[in-house]
Amino acid sequence: MKQSYFLAIGIILTFLSCSSPNSDSSKSNSNEWELVIVDSIQVDHLGSVDGGEFRNGKGAIFDFKINSIVEFDETGKILNQQSYPHEGPGAVVYPTTLRYDESGKLFGMSFLSWLYEFNSDLTLKKQIDMPFLSISNDGMSFGRNFEPWNNHIIAWYPGRDGANQYDPFFFRDHFLLEKLNLTTGEAEPIVKLPNTSRYSTDTYYERAHLRFGIEDNILYLVLNNEPLIHSYDLSDGVRYIKTITFSPSVFYDNGEHTKAYEYISMNRMLDARISGFYPRHDGIFVTYTEGISEEIFTQNELKFPKNFPKYGEFQRHILKFMNTDSIWSNEIIIPNTIDQILNIESLAKPFYALRNDEYIGEEQDYLTFYKLKLVQK
Repeated sequence: MKQSYFLAIGIILTFLSCSSPNSDSSKSNSNEWELVIVDSIQVDHLGSVDGGEFRNGKGAIFDFKINSIVEFDETGKILNQQSYPHEGPGAVVYPTTLRYDESGKLFGMSFLSWLYEFNSDLTLKKQIDMPFLSISNDGMSFGRNFEPWNNHIIAWYPGRDGANQYDPFFFRDHFLLEKLNLTTGEAEPIVKLPNTSRYSTDTYYERAHLRFGIEDNILYLVLNNEPLIHSYDLSDGVRYIKTITFSPSVFYDNGEHTKAYEYISMNRMLDARISGFYPRHDGIFVTYTEGISEEIFTQNELKFPKNFPKYGEFQRHILKFMNTDSIWSNEIIIPNTIDQILNIESLAKPFYALRNDEYIGEEQDYLTFYKLKLVQK
């Protein structure tokens, strides 16, 4: 009788051990993540941060007020700092967007679309001239609108053949990027918007802004108010590959317009916006704000500039990423205490973001950057 009893217990335990995976196995199969602050660093600079980048152990930020770039390391130590004249020898005009290449060389792009290459001490090496002038004066700062790639600069640089980027059908009718050969100085237009985007139609919508990134030979492109990612193969004639969506649960959009140059977002409601876009070898990372409905926007008088700082109270800032199995993560909340993310290099590496001192209500005579990590639940 005892033998039968112990045999039955053994069978039950064996069944339970087989049918209930251990916690480590369950965690490794999970695609639920959270954003964790693992540390912070202080950079001894009293000023604004109007653009920035962090890659391979070095960060660079641009201060618009004094037209200056500050470079620092992972401890916060300032490595180099330069301010630039607006005219004459060594002139650099507001390089709001900054980008390191793989070798650590720093490039900049001004809000007027002028391109620059810097020496290792941040002095100007050269201005990179395009064969025509752009009429763009948007300035992307953290928007990521140019990339060094394979001895080229690929950039959002509208204006070829007089094309007007403010035309409501610019995205439908023109190439979107320029590929500049850094050796020959020759440029060619690349990337047409696929018909999967609503901006390929003859319907009016709120004006969009473009962001893109390159991983290996694949270029990934988004318009900031569509939850779509378009991909192109740069090694195969810039061939369009496919469009995917990151499927946000909330992504407010004011829809079709009845006329050109109509602006509804920030007047009656707030559109969702892609704020950051980072295609990498181990994932495609997207950050976005969800927007604010017309009812809440109107009730809280959010169209007035004095109330712009309240946006964060009524919408979430989200990070999502698609892993190498093409599965999207959960919607990871980015707290309001975190301001601009400088870069995401990979899922495995920590990354840095400016602390939102205004939201916290602290004034410091230095800059604080959070060291962040995505941690699996």
